[in-house]
Amino acid sequence: MQFNERQRLILMGVLQDQKRLAEMPWGDAHGMSRDALGRHRLRIHQAREGMVPMALENWLGHTPSNSEHVLCCRECQRLEGMGLLARCNPFGGRRTTHLKLTPMGQCVADQLMAEEYGLGTGIEEMIDWSSLELPPVEVPQDE
Repeated sequence: MQFNERQRLILMGVLQDQKRLAEMPWGDAHGMSRDALGRHRLRIHQAREGMVPMALENWLGHTPSNSEHVLCCRECQRLEGMGLLARCNPFGGRRTTHLKLTPMGQCVADQLMAEEYGLGTGIEEMIDWSSLELPPVEVPQDE
């Protein structure tokens, strides 16, 4: 299956964020307000459930323009139609705020990461996701 750059960006971004957030410690109350600690723990809990916030700015490496945001949202819809991604809002409402890889999407994202970084089968479990820095992917502009 061939994926365009936006689709690759989304699949690998969701996988990277999910693994990075899920491995974070719960943290302690020292230096954090109760609200900040609660939000921190909620993000970790959601990531452990496979659900991560849509973070285009982090994935692109810059603030997305309106057209980049719209194009990436359309790609999310396409990936959802392919059965690779689920879009949801855990707080209710109609807008998509979180993304979750389906089991098939997880396998595809793992393969894309392996291709991108030259990793072989079985190596993925040895990656320290907390310190892995992925370079931003340039998204081509549609005219």
